[in-house]
Amino acid sequence: MITISSRRHRFAAAHRVRRGAGLAEILLAMVIFSLIATSYAAVSLRYATRMKTIAAGASRSAAIAEYLNRLMAVPFDSLNARAGTFTTSTGTFPNTRTISVTGSGTTRTVTLIVTPAKSWIKPDTVVLTRVRAPTGSPLG
Repeated sequence: MITISSRRHRFAAAHRVRRGAGLAEILLAMVIFSLIATSYAAVSLRYATRMKTIAAGASRSAAIAEYLNRLMAVPFDSLNARAGTFTTSTGTFPNTRTISVTGSGTTRTVTLIVTPAKSWIKPDTVVLTRVRAPTGSPLG
C-alpha cells in the first residue's frame, strides 16, 4: 500500500524543474563544436591554398599568351631585336621573361622563358618557330 507522502515524493521528483544545463553537458557541447570548427578550418585552408595555386597558373598562362601575341606581331626581320631579358615588377603577375632567337635564312626559333617572381610558381618555357613569308605571287 502506498501512502500519500510517498506519492507526493515520487510526484515531486518526476516533475522537478531543471534550472539549466550542467557543467558536463556544456563541456561536451564545447568539445563537439571545437572538433567541427577545426575540421572546417582545415578544409577551408586546403581550398584557399588550391585556389591560390590555380589563380597563379591562370595569371602565368595569360602572361605567356600576351608575350606570344607580341612576338607573332613582330615582323620576321625584326625578331633578333626582341631578344633579351625583361622584368615586369608591377601588375598581378610580376615576372622575368627571357627571349632568345636562333636560326638563319627563312626560319627562326624563338624561345620564351617566363620565370615568376614568386618562387612557388614554376617557370614555363615556350618554343615558337617563325618562317619568312614567301615573296612573289603564289600563282607564279
